[in-house]
Amino acid sequence: MTVDFFYALLIGWGILLIFWITILVFISIRKPPKSKLTKRIVIYSTSFFFIILFIFLILNSRFVF
Repeated sequence: MTVDFFYALLIGWGILLIFWITILVFISIRKPPKSKLTKRIVIYSTSFFFIILFIFLILNSRFVF
């Protein structure tokens, strides 16, 4: 049961990451005039997603083996 939960969690975060990157790319290409999206925010938010995903991968490997 725990393994299934972590697989679902990883798949969910993977899907969120794909959508988040798509949104960031779309906003950076369009460059709306009142956008507060800076390179710093893009780097921090993408780093946050990858750090959380990496933590889930580590936890998943602990419970699988």
